[in-house]
Amino acid sequence: MELFFEILIIAVLVAIQSVFGVGLLLFGTPSLLLFGYDFANTINILMPVSITISALQFFKSKISDKKFLKEYNLFCLPFLIIFLFIALKFKYFFDFTLLVAILLILSSILILNKRRFSSFKVIFFKLKRLVLIGIGCVHGLTNMGGSFLAIYSTLVSRNVKEIARYYICYGYLIMGILQYILVLIISYNLLHFEKLYYVFLALIIYFPIQKIFKKINDKKFSKYINIIALSYGLLILITYF
Repeated sequence: MELFFEILIIAVLVAIQSVFGVGLLLFGTPSLLLFGYDFANTINILMPVSITISALQFFKSKISDKKFLKEYNLFCLPFLIIFLFIALKFKYFFDFTLLVAILLILSSILILNKRRFSSFKVIFFKLKRLVLIGIGCVHGLTNMGGSFLAIYSTLVSRNVKEIARYYICYGYLIMGILQYILVLIISYNLLHFEKLYYVFLALIIYFPIQKIFKKINDKKFSKYINIIALSYGLLILITYF
């Protein structure tokens, strides 16, 4: 029965990420942690699926922005590697479930209050590189930087959903590849690979679900997923205590 719910949750999250570019790691990480997986195996299960979806979105996208790619690679990725190394080496000293829930709630509230947050856009664009550094730190430590990546992408894309998803999927693709390589190097002996068949869910679900993406209004692109994220984060927090 637990396996059934695990497959169901991952299938739903694959559909969400196939539309929004984010969701599988955002919701899947706390889900698998609650199912009893350790942090390394959580990444080992989710990352190949996330990489597959992000690769499909990136290479099929008609958008191209080399300036964004250069800044992202330079300011985000080094800190991702450093903090993922810390997370894997000192996993027993961190309570990832609680930290994930708090980050999920805070980031969701921030996104849902875009009008209030928009007043800080001038400051944001001056601190863009610092924000990218922060995304790398958070994602490396908790696997939950996708929520902040979504905020960043929405702002720099001026709320154009195709551009926002291009930024998100590239970020997830590169972060995912680096994370997975590092996990394999550091924690290979602790990993279980029997769940790699979840990659086939991405290949089956991705293409038909794109019809939903085309129908979503730009302004509502990130709203739906963040309402769910906020509810899910609160549920995890309540369950934890």
